[in-house]
Amino acid sequence: MHGARLPALLARIKQAGGAEAARATVAAGLTWQTCAMLLHVDDPYAGAVAAVLIVETTVVATVSAATRYAAGCLLGVLVAIPGALFAEPGMVGLAVVVFASVLLARHGFLGHYGLHVPTTALITFALVRGRHPGELATHLAEIVLGIAFGLACSVLLFPTVRARSAERALEDLRLLIARHLDGLADAVLRHEQPRKILGPAWEDDLGTALTRARTAMDEAHESMRWNLRPTARRRRSRLDHRVLRTLGDVAGQVSATGRLLDSHPDAAETSRPGSAFTQPYARLLRTTALCAYSCRGGRPHPALPAARQALARLEAPGRTTPGKTAPDQRLLRPLESALTCLSAPAPTAPTRSHRLLDPLRPSIRR
Repeated sequence: MHGARLPALLARIKQAGGAEAARATVAAGLTWQTCAMLLHVDDPYAGAVAAVLIVETTVVATVSAATRYAAGCLLGVLVAIPGALFAEPGMVGLAVVVFASVLLARHGFLGHYGLHVPTTALITFALVRGRHPGELATHLAEIVLGIAFGLACSVLLFPTVRARSAERALEDLRLLIARHLDGLADAVLRHEQPRKILGPAWEDDLGTALTRARTAMDEAHESMRWNLRPTARRRRSRLDHRVLRTLGDVAGQVSATGRLLDSHPDAAETSRPGSAFTQPYARLLRTTALCAYSCRGGRPHPALPAARQALARLEAPGRTTPGKTAPDQRLLRPLESALTCLSAPAPTAPTRSHRLLDPLRPSIRR
């Protein structure tokens, strides 16, 4: 029983940012000990604070945070030193330093790290005016060490790889597209509106799933950039943006078909007598659902050529009733676009070409 609780507890801690907190803790501890040993400082709080503030979830985010934090501190020092040395009286210099540092802190590049511009400027101003250059150098050295240890811990201590969430989001999107296509097939056979079968918010659900997949894909690729873990290199090939774009295009065509059937629920029946169009069209929708669910970046589904042949038979002019071709074309056009997207050639890994010797040219013996 306790063995079952431990993985659940670890998973909950991981979801709450436990790995990030652990990296920040290690970075702060290493910074504190290093500053105490090398700089002979009893309470190196500045370095520990810097290490904690720059550690983010991914390596890219940590590098960005470290850059902005360092830029904010550097701007604060550059603003404060001239004001402390040349502005008289001291209150005038302080006012100039605060005014300039607050203006620089509002720069969009710094983000919320702009707060460190006036903070560092005030500390620098006080130390320079008080003739304590050694303490200022120690303070800046602590910040540099904190940034260095924060970067090192983010890169080396099992950086986060968010590939599983992206894979789950893509799987949910595939499954939802397939279910909606099956629901559209049921709507065609029953001559009902898709909203009565799939629900009134089925288009919103599809858009939400697509947005979630795009967000998860972006986060996954960000987590794998500059990531030294072998897991990141192995899973990079599974998360292809071309698969997501294909699924997005198919989702758009599914929505277009559903809107057409919502406005004309009998469009598949009024174009041709009997079930000459309804039954094949419903089967084509289900086959497209199968192909969409199998869209994973490899070869297309084996049923895709048969689906395109069925689509060509439905588009054949000889089977069309004169004067009633408009509903057919409106219903078939989105499916044709979806099948075209699913038929796109899969990316192939580059192969190494070997130069063959000319069989007619004798090789030179050494």
